[in-house]
Amino acid sequence: MSTAPGKALVTGAAGFVGARMVARLRQLERPANALVRRRSGSAIDGSVEWVVGDVTRPETLSAAVDGCDIVFHCAWGGGDSLDEGRRINVEGTRHLMEAAASAGVRRVVHLSTMAVHGNQLPAVLTEDAPLVLEGDPYGVSKGEGETLAFEMGARLGVEVVVLRPTLVYGPGAPLWVVAYYERVLREEVALIDNGEGLANLIYVEDLVDAMLAGATSPSAPGVACLVSGERPASWAEYLGHFSAMCGKPPPSAVAKWKALLQDRLLLPYRKLASRPAQVRDIDLRLMTQRTTVSIELARRALGWTPRTSLQAGMSHCAAWLDQQGYLPRRPDMYRQDISPSPPGRG
Repeated sequence: MSTAPGKALVTGAAGFVGARMVARLRQLERPANALVRRRSGSAIDGSVEWVVGDVTRPETLSAAVDGCDIVFHCAWGGGDSLDEGRRINVEGTRHLMEAAASAGVRRVVHLSTMAVHGNQLPAVLTEDAPLVLEGDPYGVSKGEGETLAFEMGARLGVEVVVLRPTLVYGPGAPLWVVAYYERVLREEVALIDNGEGLANLIYVEDLVDAMLAGATSPSAPGVACLVSGERPASWAEYLGHFSAMCGKPPPSAVAKWKALLQDRLLLPYRKLASRPAQVRDIDLRLMTQRTTVSIELARRALGWTPRTSLQAGMSHCAAWLDQQGYLPRRPDMYRQDISPSPPGRG
């Protein structure tokens, strides 16, 4: 069977990762359908056709997959509610796989998350770690969704490749860039245990590279790969970039035991006083991790390796934040490091 790329469908095309995938396909002049829940403007944008639909509405998907050879499944939802997560990440995946099989789609590249492995992680995380199917609604529903995709692919004759990215950052990333930048600017974040915990980050264009590799690699079908940057950064290093961007001192440090105490005992007071917390649940989950994510399987199965250093990625983030009016000034360290992105990498 040929692995030459044909027309692609991108679900979740209005989201952070989906939008970057659509932009890359447009740059490559590759025909694609982009699935969005609502559209403004023209339905045709170069090689891309915008299709209105929703993975939770199966009747809208036949037009989306029509003529497609590859599906990049980026749609997701249900961060706080397991029922909502299952409606989108599980049932939405079911609807998409059924539509893909009916349309003769060859391969689905399913975007999952490292969160399927839960929060109690080993020193080195590999794909051999079990899926954790209880606890965090997002991780649970994404784990169930990728399991269903593999099962349905085997039954319906559709190749399935699963990617489990770590924290996806880049220009416009709503949580890992915009939210953390604003928290550093407002001094509303603290470094737990001096920020010595490890942040496994992947630049969005490197993730797009991995997805494209997953669409064509002959050894990728049936494989679930963790994808991350070349090395983890400490949280002190990562948030230090935002401090430099906005001209603030590094965030204050707090011991883990004190952070836990503040989170449990002071939460009612903060709610009454409408005071933002310096330490939030997400910080306690992530800043206390000492895990390095292995990407060796992705190297072997996809023939992929990340190409963007943290310094280069954060320089691009600084340029975007400056262009969008977030930065009070652009520090010299970022002005001199910012250079045009290489072709096809935004």
